[in-house]
Amino acid sequence: MYELGALAAIDEWLRREGFGTVNDFDVYVGTSAGSFVATILAAGMPARTAYRAVVEEDASMMPARRTDIYRFDARQGLGIALDLAGVLGSAVKRSLGERRLLGIGELVGDLVDALPAGIFSLRHYERYLDRFLRHHGLPTRFSEVPRSLFITANDLDSGHRAVFGDGALADVPLATAICASSAFPLFFEPVRWDGRDYVDGAVGKVAHADLALRRGASLVLIVNPLVPLKHDPRRGSVPTPVRSVLREARHIRDKGLLGVFSQASKMSTRTKLHQGIRRYQAAWPDARLLLVEPRDEEADHFLRNPMSMESRRQMIEYGYRSTVSLLERDGASWRVAFAREQATALPTVAAAGNASGA
Repeated sequence: MYELGALAAIDEWLRREGFGTVNDFDVYVGTSAGSFVATILAAGMPARTAYRAVVEEDASMMPARRTDIYRFDARQGLGIALDLAGVLGSAVKRSLGERRLLGIGELVGDLVDALPAGIFSLRHYERYLDRFLRHHGLPTRFSEVPRSLFITANDLDSGHRAVFGDGALADVPLATAICASSAFPLFFEPVRWDGRDYVDGAVGKVAHADLALRRGASLVLIVNPLVPLKHDPRRGSVPTPVRSVLREARHIRDKGLLGVFSQASKMSTRTKLHQGIRRYQAAWPDARLLLVEPRDEEADHFLRNPMSMESRRQMIEYGYRSTVSLLERDGASWRVAFAREQATALPTVAAAGNASGA
C-alpha cells in the first residue's frame, strides 16, 4: 500500500513538472506486493485512480477484501489431516517394531513434515486478481500489456530467481505471476506453475533493477516500503492491539514472534537493497537510481496489522504524504534527472516492489 501512495504523489509531481505520468515509463519491474502495483501501472491504470479507490473505499473499483487474500484453504486442512494420519501410523508401526515408546522429540520431528507449506493459500487471491483485471478491462497476460513488464519470484526447488514476463515465463497469466511473487514463506504456500513452485520475489535477491538496466534504462525509480523501525523504548511505545489489555509494548519484542521476525526481515531486506544499488551504480555509472522509502523513525506505520483494511488505508496515505515531503525537499535533483531523460529519449524504468517499486 505504501508504494501506491508514493506513486500517486510522484504521478502528481510528474504531471505538474511536465514529465508525463507514472504510466509513461518504458519498463516496469514488480516484486512481492509491488508486483500488483507494477502490473496495473504498466497496463495503464492511473495511480491516482487506484489510490483513491483504497482511501475512499470505492466499491466500483472492486477493492480486495480480507478474505480475498487471507483465507485458509479447506484443501490444506485435508492435506494436513492425511499427513498427520500417515506420520502417526508410521510412528505406531515403528514403535511396535522396535518394542519401545517413541520419545516426544522423535514424534515432533516426524510431525514437522506434516505442517502445511504455508498458513494461507493464494488460490483465492489469484481468482480475485483475475476478476479485478477483467472488471477494469486490463490485460490478463503479459503479451497483452502495452509496456514491458517483469515480475520477479524465486524458484523454490532450484533456489534461483525467476522472471515472469521473460523467457519460458514470458506469457504466464498475470494473476499467477503476481501471486508467485507475493508468496511470502510461512504466511503463504508456494504458487505452482507448470510443475515448478515459486515463492516471494524478495526472499533471495532484493534489488532487481538489473532487469531494466540491461535493457538500456538510464533512470531507475525504486520504491521500497520495507525499512526497519528506528525505535527508542525510552521515548514511547510501539503499536500493538494487546497493549491496553496485557501490557504496554515498549520494545519491538513485545509485539511477539511476528514482530521480531518482521523487524529482522526488514533489516536484511534494506541491507541487501542498498548493497545492490551500490553494485548497480558501479556497473552502470551513467545510470541514475532514485530511491523512495519511508524514514526510519516513521516506519511504525508498518507495525500495524496488515490484515486490517484501516491499517492499509493509513499506510497508503502515509506513502502519499511522505513522498510529497520528499519531492518538496529533493525536487531540484529529480527535475534534473527527468529533464535529462526527456532530452536523450533513453528508456526510463519504474522498478516496483518490496525492494523496488515504481
